[in-house]
Amino acid sequence: MKCKFPDWGAYTPEFAERELPHLLEEAEKEVAEVEASNPDGFEDLEWRIEDAVRPLWECWGMVSHMASVMNSAEWRKVEDDFQPRLVAFSLRVGQSRRLYDHTKAVLRRMKGGESASDATRERILEKSIEAAERSGVGLDGAAKERFNEIQSSLAKIGSDFRNAVIDATAAFKFEKDGKTYTIDDAAYQETMKHCADREVREALCRARATRAPENASRIRETLALRKEMARLLGFADYAEMSLASKCAPSLEAVRGMIADLDAATAKRAREEHDEIGGDALAPWDIAYEAERLRERKYGYSEEELKRCFSLDAVLDGLFRLSKELFGVDVEEVRGADKPSVWHPDVRFFAVREGGNVIAHFYLDPYTRPGLKSGGAWMNEFSNRCDRLGKKPLAVMVANFPLPDANGASHLPMREVETLFHEFGHALQCMLTRVGEEGAAGISLVEWDAVEVASQFMENWCLDDRTGIEVPDALKAKVRAAKNFRAASICRRQLAFASTDLDLHSGEPPVDPDAVKRRHFDHFGVPVVEGDCFLCSFTHIFAGGYAAGYYGYKWAEVMSADCYGAFEESKDDDEAVRATGAKFRDTVLAMGGSKSALEVFRDFRGRDPEIAALVRQQGLLAS
Repeated sequence: MKCKFPDWGAYTPEFAERELPHLLEEAEKEVAEVEASNPDGFEDLEWRIEDAVRPLWECWGMVSHMASVMNSAEWRKVEDDFQPRLVAFSLRVGQSRRLYDHTKAVLRRMKGGESASDATRERILEKSIEAAERSGVGLDGAAKERFNEIQSSLAKIGSDFRNAVIDATAAFKFEKDGKTYTIDDAAYQETMKHCADREVREALCRARATRAPENASRIRETLALRKEMARLLGFADYAEMSLASKCAPSLEAVRGMIADLDAATAKRAREEHDEIGGDALAPWDIAYEAERLRERKYGYSEEELKRCFSLDAVLDGLFRLSKELFGVDVEEVRGADKPSVWHPDVRFFAVREGGNVIAHFYLDPYTRPGLKSGGAWMNEFSNRCDRLGKKPLAVMVANFPLPDANGASHLPMREVETLFHEFGHALQCMLTRVGEEGAAGISLVEWDAVEVASQFMENWCLDDRTGIEVPDALKAKVRAAKNFRAASICRRQLAFASTDLDLHSGEPPVDPDAVKRRHFDHFGVPVVEGDCFLCSFTHIFAGGYAAGYYGYKWAEVMSADCYGAFEESKDDDEAVRATGAKFRDTVLAMGGSKSALEVFRDFRGRDPEIAALVRQQGLLAS
């Protein structure tokens, strides 16, 4: 595929099956040539390694993408056939003593460089050394062999876990009075909030909570393998291993943050629970009764608000805001100029700054039960690389409701926030000013800081600068309801984070579900009989958040503090634009060229403080 953008029409499972062996062979050959060389500097080492492995990983990234958005038996077969070989190749490169020694030698020679470029390159090399050590470069013999077996097994288990959740979600249908209900992401939350029929809500709630029970054995195996892997690398457990590459300084600091938020939310969450009916409510009643209370308390319905939020109106407002804050223009590419896409619903956009195109992105907006994984996410297909003239190419994937008879998809408020959130990730990918591929965009950004830009953007959904037409009276009501059930929502996230940390701390639990039940009970998260939430917790069992789910809250402290800088500007448009330019020049531009904490200090002039989050969520009285 030599075209500027991927030729998705030609990118079939059969193509991938033919192409991957060749790319793997070429990558192996070129890596071996780098190993046999004696590199003098960064260009001779890092650039050659990037060039050696890039075609392979770009192709494999497309396979992973298609398995997530157009899942099929054919794409699963490609994953099953090549995943072990790709894992083996990744480990072979990560465990190369020659590359490891080359990297350390080049870094020693570079130390003391004064230019920003040198500092960025030094960080790339330092992180490469750390990654090699976590990949088992220091292991030999039986320990190395076992480590590699574990990595291969974890990759396979993760794919099977994800596919089981996709299949279970697609398989469930509940019919009543001529209507079919599903538990996919786009439909489930809306039904639970707005369907007056308790029988329907109960059926959906139980089905959603008991999906993919076959994943229980995969959970136990995953936890045992992660613990064993961590021990092989010299860590006490997987949680310690995870924190070693994060922004948070220690497990104690993370637990301290959770304890602080626990104390700040406990009383208010209990009051929120009592307001909607308290312990007399079944789990399938809570969202429904909460929505009715919100309607009574603030005088508007979500259905009324949704009418203001057609997908096109929200996109226009999001792009208008990005122009106002960050000085970039986003334009949809249509007609003959639009490159190929993997599904007719997919849209394509160009991002301009100062008249020049600096990035592109795809948007895959709508739900596709049975084909697309649940939730929403952003990935980069291509990172910025100045030496090759490569611009960022990102993809945003969501599960928004399908368009109605008039061709409009109307988004509930939570999905408006989702779109702003994922665009925040995309902005960090696309507005990077780091020219080195290895530190551009979100590369090398610590995993517990990668949500800063995305969560920051959620604050702007109702800002007048978007130009989204919401009647003033309705907007005032929505703003008044901003912190409705904020304590309960926060405690739900704390329950997930605490469960995740305990599952990965110490010895693997005999009964992982008992760990979940203990934390869910403490934080007041209701469950149905037979609940097996962990069996669909793809974030930590089929994604990148293992022993890192706390990162959402850790990053939220920083993102709230970032937004606090704009609150200080209040209604002064010029000051807001100046603050936006500074945010663009730091958080959105610096990528992984510095630690996330250093980048935050560059923007805010100090370390993060939790006060902004507590204030913005209305928890000061607690």
